[in-house]
Amino acid sequence: MRSRLALAVLLGVLALLGTAAPAAAHAQLVATDPADGALLETAPSEVTLTFDEPVRLTAQEITVYDADGATVPSSARTTGTDVVITLDDPSSLRGTHVVGWFVVSADGHPISGSLTFSVGERSEDVAEPPPPPTSSRVVTTTQGVLAGLTYLGLLTAAGLVLFASLLLPTSYDGPVLRRRLRTLARAAAAVAALGVVLAVPVAAVYAQGAELPAVLEGLDLAAVRDELVSAALVVAGLGAAVSLLGDTTPAGPRRWLAPAAAAVALLGPVVVGHTRAYQPTSLLVASDAVHLLAGATWLGGLVGLWLSLRALAGRERLAAETLARFSTVAGGLVLAVAATGTVLAWRILDGWAPFVGTTYGRLLLVKIGLALVVAGLGGWNRFRLLPRVRAAAGHDDRTATAGAVTRTVRVEALVVVVLLAVTGFLVNQSPRPAPVTVPEGRTGVQDGSVSDLEVLVLLSPRREGRTTLLVQLQDETGEPVVTDRTPDVQLRTSGLDLGSVPVQPTDAGTWSADVLLPQPGTWEVQVGLRLSKFENPVTTVRFEVAPQE
Repeated sequence: MRSRLALAVLLGVLALLGTAAPAAAHAQLVATDPADGALLETAPSEVTLTFDEPVRLTAQEITVYDADGATVPSSARTTGTDVVITLDDPSSLRGTHVVGWFVVSADGHPISGSLTFSVGERSEDVAEPPPPPTSSRVVTTTQGVLAGLTYLGLLTAAGLVLFASLLLPTSYDGPVLRRRLRTLARAAAAVAALGVVLAVPVAAVYAQGAELPAVLEGLDLAAVRDELVSAALVVAGLGAAVSLLGDTTPAGPRRWLAPAAAAVALLGPVVVGHTRAYQPTSLLVASDAVHLLAGATWLGGLVGLWLSLRALAGRERLAAETLARFSTVAGGLVLAVAATGTVLAWRILDGWAPFVGTTYGRLLLVKIGLALVVAGLGGWNRFRLLPRVRAAAGHDDRTATAGAVTRTVRVEALVVVVLLAVTGFLVNQSPRPAPVTVPEGRTGVQDGSVSDLEVLVLLSPRREGRTTLLVQLQDETGEPVVTDRTPDVQLRTSGLDLGSVPVQPTDAGTWSADVLLPQPGTWEVQVGLRLSKFENPVTTVRFEVAPQE
């Protein structure tokens, strides 16, 4: 009866997964109609924003402002990758207008921006629209903590189910150990369920750029549908998996249904992962799933092995068989984690610079370092301690050997726990470098192009004296471009040529320099990028530099 009930739950969850909309990450605005900054003879009846992936509207309305900052009546809707803003009375529009937009990517990350267009003539003065809402660090930190708890509970519970069902020798029929494994698996499943369920309202708050108290005002569930699917997979999958664990050796359908349920639970994080934003999607999603399965088998196996070696004291042959089984599987897990991790990093980061130029890349380096420590400890267990367990003779020798294995396994498990904590914060970071934002004050921003790349040049402050020059290479969507080539930047004005300015990398695709402009006037900034021995495209932008105040 219990097996049939678990199978029914699994079929229902799989049906839910099969009909769930695919997730994405960090959608980008790729086109607008009218174009940003356009001067139109007549006002459009609709304004269209086109993104590279489907997006969703939230309770934060898209708003149209006139040059004085007053709200223009409008409504918005989404059609796939397009957001269409309908103007209620376009015939009354004249002058410059600003569309402030706020949408949510399918993975729950909010994105915002503005579009400016003018009708008939450009207004001399345009009021700045209110800044888009942004959640504080409290919200993002809470997300990271909940994600860490979810990963810790999920991988421990699913891994214990896999260990008890497939790795613990069937010849072992002691109820005490299996009861301990079941109890710990249920506790870990409860932690995972608590973390993933609480993460849903926090994700809803984050998607609207709000703070945690906004949970009391109601949730915009449409903005967190993928989080709901993820929570359903984790809760239902783990619930079915731990319910199938008993005090006796699993046999018949129960031995395979429990691992199958655990595998369904491990699909939960894949639904809201970064991998669906990159190509080839099927390969990356499969790699992500294998990555999680390997991590669960590893962590749960370590915890199960730790409990087993204590329970199997005095039964060296059975303890050696258990350790040998796990060590054999662990070897394959090292290869699986390395292969899938390499594929994911290759497609998501797309270069070496983001490893040190983004928070995502730096956290990934920490994760890789911890994984190497775990792999080293696993190799020590497999090639040094396992032979000692098999060759142990006498009570003292067996006791000392079992103690050494237990200590190593305990340390290995603790390192994996730290690795999962890092992963909890990693999943909430954007793998893309942050675009340049213009600081407050008297600044100047100009753009040009070299080859097929856009060049953004910023001068702050834009006046005589010491100032900061910043250069960023961008693609057609406005995202920073990772390159190992440093651009050649030169400064000149009438009667004075400062020559090449040494710029230093400050982020992926971004360089800056502190320069001294000795006089006001029109300054030229020439940016060149050597692509080959014979190809060195350049662009020149101009700034009007004010005199010293």
